[in-house]
Amino acid sequence: MMLAVASGFCFVIVCARCIAVDQAAGHASRVRRSEDSGSAASAGAPTYVGKQVCRECHPQNFELHQHSGHADTFSRSVDSEIAKKFAGKALDAGNPYGVFHYEWGSDGLQTRRAAGLNQDPFSLQYAVGSGRNAMTLLTLIDDTEADAAGIEHRISWFGSHGDFGLTPGHVGLTPQNETELLGNVVRDNSVQQCVYCHTTTGTIVGTEIVDLVADVNCEKCHGPGSEHVQQARQSETPPPFSVGRDRWDFEAELQLCGDCHRLPRNIDPAALREYSAELLRFQPVGMLRSECYLESDGQFMCSTCHNPHQDSKAKSTAAYEQDCLACHQSDSDAHVACSVSPTSGCIECHMPATKFEQGMVFHDHWIRIRDAE
Repeated sequence: MMLAVASGFCFVIVCARCIAVDQAAGHASRVRRSEDSGSAASAGAPTYVGKQVCRECHPQNFELHQHSGHADTFSRSVDSEIAKKFAGKALDAGNPYGVFHYEWGSDGLQTRRAAGLNQDPFSLQYAVGSGRNAMTLLTLIDDTEADAAGIEHRISWFGSHGDFGLTPGHVGLTPQNETELLGNVVRDNSVQQCVYCHTTTGTIVGTEIVDLVADVNCEKCHGPGSEHVQQARQSETPPPFSVGRDRWDFEAELQLCGDCHRLPRNIDPAALREYSAELLRFQPVGMLRSECYLESDGQFMCSTCHNPHQDSKAKSTAAYEQDCLACHQSDSDAHVACSVSPTSGCIECHMPATKFEQGMVFHDHWIRIRDAE
């Protein structure tokens, strides 16, 4: 198995404009929790209706979403096809963790360390991540130090190279007790945020997730849809359903995407200067540094290039280059055109695919003219 390179994940303060973006309008995609997931709200706050109800009027977006990574970001291990890849295997995580043996139980995937094969198996409750780059196993635990805690298992599946490997960020971690041999313990906001970003709704209470709607579906971004559905069924021309708010603007879009894809916050500014490899995962951080954004008066956004309902890999490189050429036309005095290759090669040159630990690949969204690197 391949082993990871040690690296920590972090946020970045980019510039005064970025700080303003961070403060603008709060988190646009934070939506109210509800225990009622009926098809329409009869009273009170809007409730969740489920993506199949959204499909009734939005079949094209529904089909695009079904083939995207967002449609498969969280599940119980018993329901995960990727988790089944572990069953029956013995995988070596190296010292000091040792060899893990996996078996399939009635509640999903279980594991034992070779050093404790006579002990009860440890349940691996949840599969987190689509597996396109990686899928990591998570188990919620009782913890005296926190209101919410979970164990991020030591070994993950990497779709990037079709094999198992040490979970990102785990190289060099020293376990302090027997529990930490099984994985890294994440607590309170860190583990809550993990569930928040990989689900439509769900809150950790003890060792369970309440109000769980797995995966990142329509209502993660658009908010609970019951009132919209009710109006749509009563009117031939219902009002549009804004994305989580009454008014929509470019900064609100950045807040929405950045809520989970990360915004430039709470990091030593030295990390920005160094632009370490882990920042490749935080696409808005790179985008906010790019001249494409800084010179656009805030008009350059995620959706300039990405259809939010569609998997990013479903769009061809040539189509992405057309997005670039819309603003970099060689026959326009008002545009800055590339002096080397004005009509092709934009992505490869200015935001190349870059390998991260364990063979994962991310396009660097800090769009720039690159010196020899």
